[in-house]
Amino acid sequence: MPKAKQKSRRRESDDSDDDVAEPSQLQSQPTMTQAQKASADFSPEEIERRENDLVQYLLIMDQKKQPIKKLDINNAVLKEMKKLFPAMIASAQQKLRDVFGIELLELESKKGYILINKLDLSSDKPHLKWTDLDNQKSALLMITLSLIFMNNNVLSEADLWHTLRRLDIEQDRRHEVFGDVKKLITREFVQQGYLLYTKIPASEPPKYEFTWGERSRAETKKRYMLSFVCQMYGNDIRPEQWTSQYQDVERTEGPMTDEEAAMDSQSDN
Repeated sequence: MPKAKQKSRRRESDDSDDDVAEPSQLQSQPTMTQAQKASADFSPEEIERRENDLVQYLLIMDQKKQPIKKLDINNAVLKEMKKLFPAMIASAQQKLRDVFGIELLELESKKGYILINKLDLSSDKPHLKWTDLDNQKSALLMITLSLIFMNNNVLSEADLWHTLRRLDIEQDRRHEVFGDVKKLITREFVQQGYLLYTKIPASEPPKYEFTWGERSRAETKKRYMLSFVCQMYGNDIRPEQWTSQYQDVERTEGPMTDEEAAMDSQSDN
C-alpha cells in the first residue's frame, strides 16, 4: 500500500508540472508598454481629439514666446491622458510640421518646448517673428543680438549698457518707448529664449554677460546678422570685411553660395 501511494503522488506531481510554463515560454510572451496600457483606456477618437487640442494649445501658448512646460501641457490639456505624453507630443510635432510648417523643439535644458517657423529657413532673410505690437522691442533685440555676435558671441552686461547709452537707453532710467529696459532685456528677452544671461565665474561683486539664447540660434542666422551690421554702417561695407565674424559664419553655417553673393552685390547697388 505505501508503494501505491508513492506512485500516486508521482503522477500528481507530473500532472502539476504540465501547468507550469517553462522560463523560455514566459520570456516569449508579449508585454504591453505603459503607453499601450494607457491608450487602451481611451478610444482612438478620444485620443485624436486630445492630440488636436494639444496642437491648438501649443500654437496659442507660443504667442507668449516663452518655453512651454511639460507640466503645463499635462495639467491644461492631457490631464488623465498624461501617461500618453511621449506619443501625444510626437503626434503634435508631426502635425505642426506637416500642416503649419512649424517645428516643435525641446530645449537643451529639457525645461520646455518652443515653436519655430521652418518654412523659410533656407533663405537668408531674418526669421525672428514678432507681432506689430512688438516691432519696437524687436529693433532693440536685433541690436542686442548683433552686438553679441560682433563681440565674438559673448557680451558683458557693462559693455551692453555702455553701447546702448549712446542710443539714449539707460538701465536705471525708464524709457519712453521700452519702459523698464533692464527688465525687458534681462528678464523678458531671457524668458522668451532670445538671450542667455549668466554670471561671470569668480566675479565679485557679481557681473553678468549675454549670449544668444536657444530661440535666437534656432530662428535666425549669423549670416543675416552680419548683413544687418553692414547695412547699419553703410558706405559699401561688405560682410567679408569683418574677418573674424565672416569666418565664424562660414565655419558654423557654411560658405556663401554664388546666389547669396549675387544678392549681396545687388543690395549694395
